[in-house]
Amino acid sequence: MASPRRAFEPLSPEGFAPAPSRTWGLAAMIIVLQILFSGALLWANLVAEAAPGRLIETIAFAEAGAWNPATLPDSAFKPARLPVALCCEASPLVLRTRLTADDAGLTSPSVLVPSAHDNVWLYVDGDLVAGQGRATSTVTSRRPQLLRIPARYVHPGARIDLVVSRTIGFGHLRPFRVGEYDALYPSWLALRVLRSDLPFANAIIGAFVAAFCLCAAPLFGARGLLLSLAGLAASWALQHVGLMVTDAPWGAVANAGVYLAAFLATLVFLVWFFIEWTSVFAPPRSPTATSPRTMILDAWNGQARRRLALASLAVIAVGIVLIALRLQDDQAVGLQLINRVIGWLGLAVIAFSLLRIGAFYSRGGLADPLEASAFIFVLLAAIADIVTVRFFKSYGIFLGSAVTFFPLALLVSLAVRARGVFEAATATADKLNTLVSLREQEILAGLQDLRRSEREALLLEERARIMRDMHDGIGGQLLGLVMRARANRLTGPALVHGLEESLDDLRLMVGSLEQSDGSLATALGAYRARIEPRCEAAGASLVWRIEDVGETPGFGPDRTLQVYRILQEACTNALKHGHPDRVAVTLRRGPDGEILLSLEDNGPGFDPAAASTGRGLANMRNRAARIGANLVIESGPGGTRIVLEMKDVAENPL
Repeated sequence: MASPRRAFEPLSPEGFAPAPSRTWGLAAMIIVLQILFSGALLWANLVAEAAPGRLIETIAFAEAGAWNPATLPDSAFKPARLPVALCCEASPLVLRTRLTADDAGLTSPSVLVPSAHDNVWLYVDGDLVAGQGRATSTVTSRRPQLLRIPARYVHPGARIDLVVSRTIGFGHLRPFRVGEYDALYPSWLALRVLRSDLPFANAIIGAFVAAFCLCAAPLFGARGLLLSLAGLAASWALQHVGLMVTDAPWGAVANAGVYLAAFLATLVFLVWFFIEWTSVFAPPRSPTATSPRTMILDAWNGQARRRLALASLAVIAVGIVLIALRLQDDQAVGLQLINRVIGWLGLAVIAFSLLRIGAFYSRGGLADPLEASAFIFVLLAAIADIVTVRFFKSYGIFLGSAVTFFPLALLVSLAVRARGVFEAATATADKLNTLVSLREQEILAGLQDLRRSEREALLLEERARIMRDMHDGIGGQLLGLVMRARANRLTGPALVHGLEESLDDLRLMVGSLEQSDGSLATALGAYRARIEPRCEAAGASLVWRIEDVGETPGFGPDRTLQVYRILQEACTNALKHGHPDRVAVTLRRGPDGEILLSLEDNGPGFDPAAASTGRGLANMRNRAARIGANLVIESGPGGTRIVLEMKDVAENPL
């Protein structure tokens, strides 16, 4: 039969992952929900942009040296098709069209700007009539705008100028519509929900995830993972601050700098997060390897990840300093150049993340598709949005929907892992309990064998002690009688006396065996019935003073027999040699807690020094030493007192 210790094997959480069909089902459900949500947003966006009214796609544009387009003649404009994207200029971009007769016949003509990555101001016949923020500031706003044209400016051929401040968005004004205000309002409201309210909700989710991860990081082992996720969520939320604040009190340029710094931090934290995730849940393959391939594809050890955390924070700090320095020279151009550089850097970071995730799941065989569905979808959505904004000059909608489901998929994945750990720990605990139960049974069986062996040893020891006592006591006395009888020196009275002594000694042995509770007071009470008749026969009265000395648990048959024999020897000597008329037996506790047992008489006494060579006193001292006690003999003209000083018998085993 195999040993339980050998049979026990620790269990791993991988052995308790949910059934593959269930896991893939959850992953498929999350992917389907993301696709449906993204599709619904895309459909709603297309429907909202397809508002009633005249669609303006072809327009004239000019780069204005001043904010007032009234100074620009028509000859300064060039025809173009929207969107017009001219990067890296500080001057505003002016786009000009005119009201038609149908437009002038509207009750309340208005202009719906579905998407302008920079703020838009509406000028009619050279006068500023609508817009957000200060006309001379580089305000960044991605909110759709519904600009009403005042009635006094409504006439066929009215000059409509849309002035765009080119900052971060490069003047990405997409095709817009001119129509009735009430007809355009539902589309504007839907676009505001899609491009303002939903990003605001994403920012709230990011802030919540950041706060949660910061609070949970000290409580869990994977601190780097939680801290990187907290930084990623916080920078994501901070980006929305830079995008959604129309005219920040700290200044438009500083607000745009906040967006760019948060954008850069998001990319850095994204790299840190994916390295942490793909390293924490996989053992490092080659912790000392530093080749580019291993750094991109393989897991990192703890020391390398700690260095990565410090390097990430350093990169963010240096990036913020460089952004601030670049914005000091030419704010508008600097913002556009920085945004372009970070945009290309974002594509590189996403490509790195996709490579790393692909390598991670290829090694694990897609054991957990939940997180894969979230990560891959988020990265693909980010690529789609960057490409849409960068190359098609449109508004990105996919990343917002993916980020909405990202915390859900991440939490579900962590819950699956926690469940696996819990079930593995439960199974391990069950196996440990089984092992402990088997060990307990073995220990109990061993204890029973040990007790049986101890009982047998005690019985053998007790048998040997009884045989030794019989040999030393009764055996010696009977042998002496036999030898005296063979030498014809044994008279009848002497034989009777010897037999009586042997019988008395046998009774002492039997009496000592009957004291099973180990109590000295009980043993002395049984002995009183033996000593009292002898005292009365010798004409001496027995005084019995036994105090309560407490429990004496170590006082077994052997000690009882030795005390009996010491008392018997002392009483015999007193009655035989002292002829007293009073014998007193006393039991009490001494000042130091020792037990004092004494026998005293009022006989004439004797000289203990002269009698030290006697056999009786020597036997008494030997018996006292055998039980760890001290024998004190005091004698004088007033009588003799023999004291047996016994320490705690539990501390002095035989």
